[in-house]
Amino acid sequence: MTYEQNIAGSTVGSGPPLSIVAKKRGLSLDEYHCLIGVSDTVRCLKEFIAVQSTHLQPALIIGERGLRQEQIARALHDASDHSDRPFLAVNARRLSGETLHELLFGAHGVIETLHHGTIYVNDLAGLPSMSQQRFAAYFEEQRWPGRKGHASSQRLIFATEVTAGARTAENRLAYGLIELLRSNTFTIRPLRERSEDIPYLASHLAGQIAKKLNRGPCELTPEALRLLMDYHWERNIDELEAVIEGAIASIPPQQLDESRLPPRIRHAMLRTIPAEGVSLPEIVDNFERNLIETALRQTGGSQTKASRLLGLRVQTLNMKLKRFAEAPSSRTVTSDE
Repeated sequence: MTYEQNIAGSTVGSGPPLSIVAKKRGLSLDEYHCLIGVSDTVRCLKEFIAVQSTHLQPALIIGERGLRQEQIARALHDASDHSDRPFLAVNARRLSGETLHELLFGAHGVIETLHHGTIYVNDLAGLPSMSQQRFAAYFEEQRWPGRKGHASSQRLIFATEVTAGARTAENRLAYGLIELLRSNTFTIRPLRERSEDIPYLASHLAGQIAKKLNRGPCELTPEALRLLMDYHWERNIDELEAVIEGAIASIPPQQLDESRLPPRIRHAMLRTIPAEGVSLPEIVDNFERNLIETALRQTGGSQTKASRLLGLRVQTLNMKLKRFAEAPSSRTVTSDE
């Protein structure tokens, strides 16, 4: 039996701040989107999970958002001998610093009360400094202050978008934590760098979505798959799933061909102009959105730094962001500022 528990608090992001899976999920590996594909990344990820599931040392997953890091953590938990213990996922992006620290380390927090099971934290580098210090103490001493005498089979799994190699002076403690976890770390490559996985993943997602929407079998045509493989997926599996679901939801097709894909994908690698013509403003607009999304992702959502990369004034970038937010689109460009 599976149940989820949500805890309200000061929020700064999306998604539930806390979710718990109390029993083994009983899913086959193919049900984990993060494990579908034929690339070296997928093969090595399966090996990483197999090795990590044999012990309870803390683990770290490095990669961009949208790569289903929580699924990786759940697969690791389910592959272990402790799969019948609780799995708890903490959405660190949704809670304010004090609320998050209390949730983790308070007298009734999850670290103090969940002695058996897996705790997954989705943003190691974004944790408040006081929480990072407490985790650093654990990594170095392999125990929590004040918890002597407690028998524990607690497992910690973290995710982050940054690497120790990208060290800056802004968050030295976080990079220190990443370095401490080096021996139990896996870096998952973005989807655009392993296009060989896309046909398998897209077909699998199409089957799942068609079933969820009560549609018949849906096959992607070779041309549609080629366009999906050529596209630069900024939001990785999350974006791919949204595109396929949008296409299947709009019609009940037996085949999903290129005409059902959004213009930004159909025209991303435009080599010839189709007979029906194209919308140049729409193509230019989508290209501009992609560049801004890329710059914001690379700079952690900083409009100041992104504007420098793009050769724009901050005010100009801010105006473009507002225009994109107001314009009808299947995507929304956002930043942390």
